[in-house]
Amino acid sequence: MTAKAKSYKRGRTYAPEVRLAPGPRAMGDTGDGSYTTLFGYAWAAVLDRVERRFRLFQAQVPGEGPWALNDPRGPEVAVWVEVEVPPLPHPVEEVAHMGLAFDQAARHVVVYEYQGQVWIRQWDPVSQNYVMRGPFPGVDPVVLNDAVVGYFPPDSDVLVWHLSPDRTTLMQRAQRHLYATAHVVQTFAEPVVLDQAVALPYQIELLGSLVSALDATGYALRSELYPVYLNDTLGQAALAPPSEGAYIPVVITQDLGTDLLGTATLSAPTTGAYIPVVIVLDLGMEALGQAQLAAPTTGAYVPVVLVYDLGMDVLGQAQLSAPTTGAYALVVVVVDTTTWPGYTSPDALGTATFSAPTTGVYEPA
Repeated sequence: MTAKAKSYKRGRTYAPEVRLAPGPRAMGDTGDGSYTTLFGYAWAAVLDRVERRFRLFQAQVPGEGPWALNDPRGPEVAVWVEVEVPPLPHPVEEVAHMGLAFDQAARHVVVYEYQGQVWIRQWDPVSQNYVMRGPFPGVDPVVLNDAVVGYFPPDSDVLVWHLSPDRTTLMQRAQRHLYATAHVVQTFAEPVVLDQAVALPYQIELLGSLVSALDATGYALRSELYPVYLNDTLGQAALAPPSEGAYIPVVITQDLGTDLLGTATLSAPTTGAYIPVVIVLDLGMEALGQAQLAAPTTGAYVPVVLVYDLGMDVLGQAQLSAPTTGAYALVVVVVDTTTWPGYTSPDALGTATFSAPTTGVYEPA
């Protein structure tokens, strides 16, 4: 499965553009609504300067149908098959910076720049037709459905980013607002270009360059981490550190209901910094045996927060071990034993132990 294309430096020329995006098995077919059904197949959009039209293709296996991205045979067994779509309302030879994504309705969304303005085409479920949104003053639009970042279609949205006309402000628009509201993401001290939006695991990355240095990556902006949704029983949660570098923030969202969390262990990296980790746990009527945080052997101990709603349960013990060197950062443990009108807290904190570092400074606790 190959396509002929050529690269070129950004400028005033309008060279052919090709954009790849994960999408549905069939246009408009949401199926069971799962991630695999909506975003498990390969699609490509092309601004064809020869035929002067916008074209959409899907990767398919001859004699079988759509090629799945997880097909163990690889893309070599697939070919590009054109899927008919309505033409764009503007001359293709004057359109630039085209982007492609798919929404929750299994319909394609295309964005592009035309005469210094951003245009967006999306599917309208009311009229059962494609409609245009915009124009919005700006340049260099990129688009992405954040379902390919958080892997959870029910809480996903199509997001569009673009620069202001003077290229000093980065803005974001969302499909759930019909792209009408622009939110400022970042301002720059000098003009920049916006090249691409990259779907990392549970995080979005926007990449671009300075106008004064187009051949180098001038900036990389990353979103907050998306939550990890766990729908099955969680026996234990263990986070293994990297062998080198920094420990990246991890967020785990888990509503246990009537399930039991056995143990939660966070292992510190052997070198580098220990980045904050937050675990929010709704125990319901269950019991938490113990929670233990092991300190790194070197470096600083960054604040760790445990949020715990005791309800009718008892916390056996909580222990924080200090690092052998460095500073011990502020630690706060809050226990509510206040008597309110009509309610007496029945909770009990067994023991709480704080071990001081052998060297360094002991900060307030």
